Amino acid sequence: MSERRYRVVVHPGSAHKDDFLSVSVLLSTFDVAVVYRREATAEDLADPFTYVVDVGMEYDAGRRNFDHHQDPSLPCAFHLVMEYLGHHDSAMLMFEWYAHMSMMDVRGPYKTAEHLGVDTRVLFAASSPIDGYILSRFSRVRALRRGDIFYTLLKELGHDLIDMIGLKMERLERLKSEARILPVKHLKAIVSTIDDNPKLSMDRYLSFLNDDSIAMSITPSARGEGWEMLRLGDNISVDFRTVADNPKIRFVHANGFVAKTRSLLPLEDALELATQAVLLPAVSTV
Repeated sequence: MSERRYRVVVHPGSAHKDDFLSVSVLLSTFDVAVVYRREATAEDLADPFTYVVDVGMEYDAGRRNFDHHQDPSLPCAFHLVMEYLGHHDSAMLMFEWYAHMSMMDVRGPYKTAEHLGVDTRVLFAASSPIDGYILSRFSRVRALRRGDIFYTLLKELGHDLIDMIGLKMERLERLKSEARILPVKHLKAIVSTIDDNPKLSMDRYLSFLNDDSIAMSITPSARGEGWEMLRLGDNISVDFRTVADNPKIRFVHANGFVAKTRSLLPLEDALELATQAVLLPAVSTV
């Protein structure tokens, strides 16, 4: 890599997840001296040491220009940058939000809601005030340099995001080889004894299994020393309130979707508690 540091240019005005995340992964990957939030110049577009992102009306990875607005067939700038860095395909597999984020940026909330089969108001209701605050703060930035708080925040976010791809892929393979699928009455439970971040990649593993009869997971609790038994897919046949009075149980949520045992008791005992929480399907009298 050249000793000369890179620059990043992204658009001014309102900030979005697209430009924010693009800057994050670039900061985590390259020695970036400064990030500018302004319109791109012809000199920026021609400079091999300047990454022009989400602005400039040009997509040319060889020239490090990553805009998508000039071509409706292109995904968001973040996807273009991730493709350039070699992380795109893995991110598509590991992050449920990744594809939909691009759709939101390129096609907007109404088309995205239509694709997901939900009312647009659901997307607006699910928006985070944390996202709103951070993006609003980023909107007011004109330049970021090493040592700035926001520079550090973005760089650490980029590191965490890219690292998480690898961690999730590694954990998925471990779940495939170590997790067990065991019966609980007429349903099934995923049982994993991995105690380091026990829920990591569980969603990807469920997608891999593609089995609607899997109704709960049993894993070491991330809070406390016992097992956590979690209802999956909001299956109405699972209600942990049925075991709330058992002395081996430390906690049951008021809505019955999760229970935690007092200790990491023998797995057969945890399975017995899980089985008691499964309601038998109603028998038709017709």
